[in-house]
This record gives sequence, C-alpha cells and structure tokens, in this order.
Amino acid sequence: MKRSISFRSLGLFGAAVGTFCPAVAVADEFSYDPPGVLVPSSGEGRVDDFVYAPGMRFPMEEGPAFANSQVYGVGGSEGPAGSQCDAPNFSYPWHDNYCEIRQWDMPLCPAGTGHQGQDIRAATCDADVHWAVAAADGAITSIGNYSVYLTAPDGTRYDYLHMSNVQVNVGDDVTQGQRLGLVSNQFNGTPTTVHLHFNLQQYVEGVGTVYVPPYMSLVTSYQALVGPPPGTAEGALEGADCDGVRGYAWEPTSADTALTVRLSFGGASGDPSASELDVLASESRDDLCDSLGSCAHAFTSRLPLSLADGTPHDVFALGLDATGGGNSALAGSPMVLS
Repeated sequence: MKRSISFRSLGLFGAAVGTFCPAVAVADEFSYDPPGVLVPSSGEGRVDDFVYAPGMRFPMEEGPAFANSQVYGVGGSEGPAGSQCDAPNFSYPWHDNYCEIRQWDMPLCPAGTGHQGQDIRAATCDADVHWAVAAADGAITSIGNYSVYLTAPDGTRYDYLHMSNVQVNVGDDVTQGQRLGLVSNQFNGTPTTVHLHFNLQQYVEGVGTVYVPPYMSLVTSYQALVGPPPGTAEGALEGADCDGVRGYAWEPTSADTALTVRLSFGGASGDPSASELDVLASESRDDLCDSLGSCAHAFTSRLPLSLADGTPHDVFALGLDATGGGNSALAGSPMVLS
C-alpha cells in the first residue's frame, strides 16, 4: 500500500561514482510507501507515523527529490545491477531506509542497530548542482569532513552528510531555507553516491538523545514544498445522517470550477455492490469564504430511499477532477450512516 545480508565496509553508501551523471528524474505525482517498509532483505524498518519535526522545511531547495536507499537501490553495493543514475532511483514512490542494515547502535530500530537517517536523491544525478538548505532556524554546531550539524533552539539536531561547497561555519546562526551546501558525494576522500543523507536527533523520554525517524517529517515537508498536483480535488465529507449527505469539494488551482462529487453507498466508487450518485459542489457557504477564500464549493444531497432500511451503510465521497490531476477521496470518507 502506497501513501497514493551483509554490508561492506567500503560500500555502505553505494558504489563509488564520479561527479557527473545524466539527468533522469521522473517527476510523476508524488507518492510514498508507508514508514518502516524497507527494500526486501535490507533489514527491518520502524513502523512510525509520528512527525518528529513538525514545521520543518524540506532540506533541499527545490523538487523533485527522491527518498530511497543508496545501498539497496539500482547501482548500490547491495542493489540491482546498473548505474546510480538509472531511472528507478529517480521516480516515486519514496522508500524509507531508516534502520536499514548498518552497524550503528540505534535504540529505536527493531534490531537495535541500523541506518541513522534517510537518503535523498535530488532532481538529477548531477553532483554539486542542487542546494541543500536549513530545515529550521538554528546554529551550526559542527562541521566535519563530510557532515554539517544544525541545532535548533528546541534541541533538535539536523544532520546533513555528503555536501560540497559548504556555505556556513561553526557558530553561524542560520534561518530556515538558507543555503548550506550542494548535494554531492563527499565521504572522507572516498566518493559515495550523489545524495543527501539526512538525520534528525532528538531527546526521547526513557531512551535518551537518539536518532529518530525522519521519514514522515520529510514526507510532510516535501508535500509543503511541492504542493498538491495541479487539479487535485480537496474537501471533506462532513455529515451523513437522516437529513442527507453534506460537505465541500474544490480544486485550489481552479477555484472557479464547481467540482462533481461522487457519493457511493455500501462500497467505494466502482464497487459492483455500491450504489452511486453524483452531486455538484456549487452551493455557497459563508464559512468557506474565510477558510478557502472562495465560497461556492459546498454540496448537499438527499439519501436514496433504499438506505432507509434500519441498517448501517458506509458512505464514500470522491471529488471528481475535471482537469487531469486525479480523483481524490474527501477527508472524512468513508462515514457510517445509521
């Protein structure tokens, strides 16, 4: 479901590469595998939906970007044959690789050891082209041979590994979004693959100061960076009772368009056992004027008489996209009608 071994001492971060590879990004609609789902045979991940750094900025200046495994991806030391620049490494869905097999002590990982953070490829395979930026306001507390540590006022430490052309010094105060360096392949004099390795370190009650899962913080910050795909329907199913079904739906990129909402009863849209009804989300509602900046996106519908049978029914609401961005289940869907 998407949300729609051994290792070698010199190969932990994938095969050594040069500084330039062709651009091959495949920027389809963003999707990601659930947290904790690692590449097969790469270890046991941590299933953890918690966003440890809410409000952080995505650590690359621009998208698209691709979170996945360096070691177990195409061209990695434990991955399928090919080049690190091959298209599968630059396509969605994202893949978690926190807790992937490593020798580091990791108290939050099921094995007690593992990969400390998340590997992220930039839009292309080119080294020294794409900027990494500050995920939060804070101070630069350490710069190593291939690492930069940014510590925020709340104590969260954001680690950036493998950058070139570092733009900051220890002791510098930085602001969220400030350029720190270029995504590269620096690794103690031995090149790694071109990527940004990103860690989050925080204090966890009962455990201590440890590396926490960065995956969902990266997912939410990336969604904030790239925004919803053009034409994607948004909205909510707000009620389903004896008075009818109600809610709202709209497309932020096409606010003047009244969307059609497909209501399905007894199953999701397309289920042969479900009954379906299309309604237009074009009713004006004062509260939508403030929250959406556009008023006429509400819908109401009477219930089919067949549902008045004294038994519960699932009610699904799907915003039908007329501009090619994809249909979207509305928030709150499905809802149980009794």
